[in-house]
Amino acid sequence: MPQGERARVLQRLYRLDRSRATPGSGLGLSLVAVIADLHDATLTLSDNAPGLVVSLRMAALKQ
Repeated sequence: MPQGERARVLQRLYRLDRSRATPGSGLGLSLVAVIADLHDATLTLSDNAPGLVVSLRMAALKQ
């Protein structure tokens, strides 16, 4: 995934041009982003050459 598209794929219903012909609605990563935000988690998208690495980091629960 091009670096310039990474922020855009977190938007609801956004799909890369090359994936528009495949099934799906473009909601997967946008839902992950919203849930991460609700839980004060950090969502990071990075290059895997080829591919994409999606990292979700959540704070540990305090006891």
